[in-house]
Amino acid sequence: MNVLGPLIVAGLVVTLVSWGLRILNRFQSRKIAEKLLKNTEKRDPRALENAKYGSLMGDAAGLTVKTANDQSATLSWDDVEEIYAFKRDLIATDLICLTLKKLGKEEYFEIHEEMAGYHDLLEEMQKRLPKFDLNWFCDVAFPAFETKHQVIWRRASRESLAEASPVVRG
Repeated sequence: MNVLGPLIVAGLVVTLVSWGLRILNRFQSRKIAEKLLKNTEKRDPRALENAKYGSLMGDAAGLTVKTANDQSATLSWDDVEEIYAFKRDLIATDLICLTLKKLGKEEYFEIHEEMAGYHDLLEEMQKRLPKFDLNWFCDVAFPAFETKHQVIWRRASRESLAEASPVVRG
């Protein structure tokens, strides 16, 4: 009797089950995230914020990033060219991060969800950056511990009449 045949079948079964579990895990993670986001209970996401990681402030002029060692940098809203979202795997948790690219330069401002003022800054960004919204969050956050990196906002070209273009994610 040939032993190779049953081994191949067993390998295919294990592979198919593994793929099925991955698909199910992604589906369940997204469902859990959507349920949490729809939950109307009052939870303050600012509870994770801590000034020891730095602080953020946004106003009509732009944003100010102050690092934990008291260095600060400012970026006007008109100078934001693109915003990238990604997460860092911190072993036990993930850290959601944003990087803002300065218009026409290779200069970047990185912020993350544990910095004081992060959630207030997201609200300010929705006011100050045309067509900026928070629909990117689930795409970046789930599934857990999987590397994600994507452009979530991009300023339209100066020649265009539109001020900003939404980024199509897929």
